[in-house]
Amino acid sequence: MAEPERAKPDATTAERIAELEAELAAAHRTIDVLIDKVEAKLPEPSQAGLFEVAARMEQLVAQRTREIHEQRAALEAANAELREMTDNLENMVRARTRALAESELQLRTKNAELEAQGTAKAEFISIAAHELRTPLTSIVGYLELFGEGRFGALPPTMVRPLASLQRNANRLKRLVDEMLDVSRIDANRVVLHPTPIDLGEVVREVLVELQPLARAKSLDITTEIAPVGDIEGDRDRLHRIVVNLVSNAIRYTPAQGQISVQLDPAPRQAYPGDWVRLRVRDNGIGIAECDRHRIFEPFTDVQPAKHHTSSGPDSAGLGLYIARGLVVAHGGLITVDSEPEKFTEFTVLLPRKQSKPPSEPG
Repeated sequence: MAEPERAKPDATTAERIAELEAELAAAHRTIDVLIDKVEAKLPEPSQAGLFEVAARMEQLVAQRTREIHEQRAALEAANAELREMTDNLENMVRARTRALAESELQLRTKNAELEAQGTAKAEFISIAAHELRTPLTSIVGYLELFGEGRFGALPPTMVRPLASLQRNANRLKRLVDEMLDVSRIDANRVVLHPTPIDLGEVVREVLVELQPLARAKSLDITTEIAPVGDIEGDRDRLHRIVVNLVSNAIRYTPAQGQISVQLDPAPRQAYPGDWVRLRVRDNGIGIAECDRHRIFEPFTDVQPAKHHTSSGPDSAGLGLYIARGLVVAHGGLITVDSEPEKFTEFTVLLPRKQSKPPSEPG
């Protein structure tokens, strides 16, 4: 931080003193002129009269001289006070500058610590997820084989416990997959395998997969899928985006509620450019305006516990964070609009696949 330019009171005071001295010299000249005029008007020189006039003039000059000296002393005192104030101000600025530099250093140190903690957390999540994924894959695989009777028919008393084991093992595997996605997003290591994708087909597949969950809550899901052409994207990642958004709607929509899924070309007057628009809207509990910036953060759930049910889709507070990360990785944008106790609508914009210009004839 640059120090302020120091004031220069000495020059101003010197100028004022010079003016006063000039004024004093002018007064002396005036007295001389007046004496000459008096002498010229007297018919016969009167020594007493001249002495009287001279004495009077000397009194005036002495009075004016005292005034000038008093003004000069006052100016010098003001100059000294101003110098002291300037020095104090400079000391205050230096102290404040040092304090700001120390605060900046502390903030940089704190930011470095937070970045290191964030990196360590991401590495831990990634390592833990990878270490858990291998045994879970084996567990899920063997449970499926038991369920299919590959190792012999199961006793009737084992059918229900085995189904519960399969369900919970799959839930755990999905959580591990989400943790892996989070670690990749945090580290900017999301790898896409883009191909021309019919997003309408992806949306229909997701709705078929999630229909049992919606049916369990007697939810009415309506769809409006307009032809949008192909987009360039990773099919598995796009599938994950739609699953997370629709699952979120199912989770927070009360029984017998309504969910609508719409896919269409984004209107150019509202969204300049060439975009495909996906909207997922529900008439559930909604999101307060103060919470909207938090819903895309990892491990965050802004809804109270009364809205968490075992019948809903699994959630660890990662679904929307992953959806946003994957949308951004595709060069898209995700937004939310909501009103508590009325509706929530998520809007996803994805760039349409650019067709290659025809090659010119050789």
